[in-house]
Amino acid sequence: MARKMRYLSERPNGDYRYVRDFPTALLKTFPNHPKQFSRELDLNNQCSDGELHRAMEESARAYDLRVKTASNSDPEAFTESELRLAVDEILKQRKLNAGEFAHVPMRQYESAEQFSSAMEAGEVAASRSELAEDAVPEIDDIIDESKRRKLTFKEQALGAAWAAVQELPKMTSRQTMREAWDRYVKDNNIDTAKGNGKDKQQRFNRVIKHTGDFIISNETKDDVQMRIQNFIAGKRHENPNIKAQSLKRELGEFIAAIRYVPRIDWGNRLSLEGRSNNFQIPKEAKPIRGKNLSDDELRLFFRTCLTKADAKWTACLVAAHAGISGVEISRLRPDKDLYLDAKYPHIIFRGGDVGIAKTEARPRVVPIVIGLEVIKEWLPKTIKWMNGINHKSPNAALNKRLRSLLGDDPTVKTHMFRHTWLRLSRRARISEDNKHAIAGWEHGDRNNTVMERVYDAQGYTDDPELLKQLYDDQKEIFSRFTQNLTKLDNVVRLG
Repeated sequence: MARKMRYLSERPNGDYRYVRDFPTALLKTFPNHPKQFSRELDLNNQCSDGELHRAMEESARAYDLRVKTASNSDPEAFTESELRLAVDEILKQRKLNAGEFAHVPMRQYESAEQFSSAMEAGEVAASRSELAEDAVPEIDDIIDESKRRKLTFKEQALGAAWAAVQELPKMTSRQTMREAWDRYVKDNNIDTAKGNGKDKQQRFNRVIKHTGDFIISNETKDDVQMRIQNFIAGKRHENPNIKAQSLKRELGEFIAAIRYVPRIDWGNRLSLEGRSNNFQIPKEAKPIRGKNLSDDELRLFFRTCLTKADAKWTACLVAAHAGISGVEISRLRPDKDLYLDAKYPHIIFRGGDVGIAKTEARPRVVPIVIGLEVIKEWLPKTIKWMNGINHKSPNAALNKRLRSLLGDDPTVKTHMFRHTWLRLSRRARISEDNKHAIAGWEHGDRNNTVMERVYDAQGYTDDPELLKQLYDDQKEIFSRFTQNLTKLDNVVRLG
C-alpha cells in the first residue's frame, strides 16, 4: 500500500527506509560529515500502520542521537537510554544481533604446548572474543585509549556493542522509561499510528518531554515519583484550573508502563488516587452527567432525524437506539456489521477489525426500529465522514448539533442517549440479559447465547428466534414514538 509520510522512502521492491538530511548548521561545522541519514526500517509496504509508525519514531530518535553525537562527545551529556540506542544502531549497521556469539566458547589453553598441538591438529576455532573483535575492530584502540583518557560517547557505545554481541540479552528490572513504554505498547498491541493509540503516544510524548528519560529500578522510586510530581506541578502552573481528570488521563498510560516493568517492588503501589499519597493532585471534579430526554424531546429529536437526514443526524439516530458512542459507530464496517435488510434489521457492534470494544460487556447487537430507511441511506456516509476527520471531532460535532435542537446545555450530549435508553428499557420491563445484549451493561448473563452471536461472522443467521426476542424488546422500548413516525420513515431530505 502506498503511504505518504515525511522522511519515508520506498525502494522499488517495496522495502521502506528512513531518509533525512542532516541539519545545515551541522554540515557547516563539520564539512566532512555525511549529508544524509539513512536507516533501513526492516519493513515493506505490506506492513501495518502501527508497525510503520513505531519504526519511524525509533528512526527519528536514532537520527536525533546521531546529530547530538556529532556535536557532543561528552558521555555525561547522554542518557542511559541514548547509550542503549547507540549500541542498537551500531549492531544494526553491522548486521549483528545482541548475543550473536554468545554460543561460542571462550577457548582457554593451559600451556603454549597445548595451543601448538591444537593448531597442528586444526582444532583451533575463533573464540567468542575474537569473533567480537572482528565485528568491532575498534575495540583494541578503545581499550588502549581507556588507560590514558576518558572515552567519548561514541567509543563507549562501540565498547558496549563489543560486549553485547558476546552476551545473551537479559530481561532486566532496570529499564529506561522509553524502553518500558516501547515494551508496554508492543505487548498490549497498541496501534500508535491512529485513533486512541495515537492519543496515548502523544500523551506519552508530552509527559516525557517534561520529565526527560529516566531509569526505572527498585532504587529509583523517589526519583521517578519526583519527576511525575514535577510534571503535575508544571501543568497546574500553566493552567491553575486544570482538572484532576485531565491530569489522570495524561499520566494514566505513562504510569501503567512503569508498573509493567518486571520485578519492581513499588510498581503496584504507584497510583494517582489520593489515598495512595504518591502525588499531590487536585480533587476530582464530579463529571457532568448527560440528561434524560423527556418524551416530548425524544419526539422532536426523532422527527428531526427523519426529516432533516444527513450524516450527523443519522449518527445521533443510531446512538439513540442503545446509547452508542461516536467511536463505536466509526468502527462499524458496512460490509460486515450492518444487517439492515434482515427480517429483523440490526447492527452488530464488535469493535471493528481488531475487536477493540471498550470492555468485554460492550460488544452487542442493536435492533433498528426507528428510521430504518434513513439509516440504510446515510449510515455508510456517516461512517465515512467519521473516519475522515480527527477521531475526537465526531462527538463534539454531534453535541453541537444536539444542542442546536434541544438547548445549549452541557448535559445535552451524546452520552445522554445511554441514560435515556436505560430509563425506557426499565419502563418496558425487558429482561436483564436482553438489556445487556443490546446496550452492554455489565449486568446480566455474559455467557448467554445472545452474546456469543456477537462475534459470529454470520451474525444471527442460525438463531432468528434470539434476534426476534431482542427486536421485539426494542420495539416495545420505543413503541410510544414509532406510532407517529411511521409515515416519516421513508422520507429522507437534506437539512
